[in-house]
Amino acid sequence: MYCYSAYQLCLHSEIPLSGLPNAKGEPDVIIRLKDSKEQPNPDTINSTQDIFGRLAEIGKFRISDGKLITITPFEGVTHEMISPNILGGCMSVILRQRGFLVLHASSVAIQGKVVAFLGHSGWGKSTLAAALHTHGHSVITDDVLAISLENVESPNVVPSFPQCKLSPQAAEALGKDPASLESLYAHSSKRAYHLKTGFQQKQLPLQSIYLLSKGDSHSITPLSFKDAFVYLVSHTRAMDVLRDNQSMQVHFQQCTQLLKQVSYHRFTRKPGLEELPDLVRMVEKHVKEVSVEKSGVNLPCNLVKN
Repeated sequence: MYCYSAYQLCLHSEIPLSGLPNAKGEPDVIIRLKDSKEQPNPDTINSTQDIFGRLAEIGKFRISDGKLITITPFEGVTHEMISPNILGGCMSVILRQRGFLVLHASSVAIQGKVVAFLGHSGWGKSTLAAALHTHGHSVITDDVLAISLENVESPNVVPSFPQCKLSPQAAEALGKDPASLESLYAHSSKRAYHLKTGFQQKQLPLQSIYLLSKGDSHSITPLSFKDAFVYLVSHTRAMDVLRDNQSMQVHFQQCTQLLKQVSYHRFTRKPGLEELPDLVRMVEKHVKEVSVEKSGVNLPCNLVKN
């Protein structure tokens, strides 16, 4: 068994998981491979704590009780192809089963607080987090954002593992040689940027959420509570876990609780990697100025850059 650390959990895996730091200790999560004859029917209707399904072009999976991931790979699928799917979709389910709110977001630590960038694949979450990293800020998560709501006064972000996913163009814009970075997927140009330094290893409070969008100019503008709630739900990871009314109700309560404790804004950006330095400065300035009201209402913000 390989032994790794991710999301402050000890992972014991039958296959290597690229990018994870080694660890020691009793397993919180076990990752196994099984023969197809041993795997249940993936179309079975099952409970929130016992999920069956398929990973496109990879294989079947079963994820149970936030503790066990079982993968039955299709013929010809390699360990290298399985690894990113475990660290993305499968771990999202594990974290959801463990009670975390899990969002499709990347985040960095600035002045002891976490700012998160929310958006679908290709919206620039990882690139923006990596750009802030090059300016001295610590990455805390990439793509999968797990939030603990146990602290009633402040939601805390759980560190993932020291890696950002970058396109070759984004890597070059950040001064990295794409050829020196590990390829993530068999049919994707994305590269794994492993962080040797500048990774936040402890939980920190979440201060702000930025919904990424594109436009003709850079701007950071407030969102209404209603709009923020809709965006939060639509950018939730592991929604497949929420298979009954009670689970959905708990999820909506988590989203509501989070929005009462953090600020939330729309971050509109002009296209172009050459804009990254301006975007970094905007985020740094906004983090200093933003004010969080416990009522969930944002104070006006007039940061606009043409």
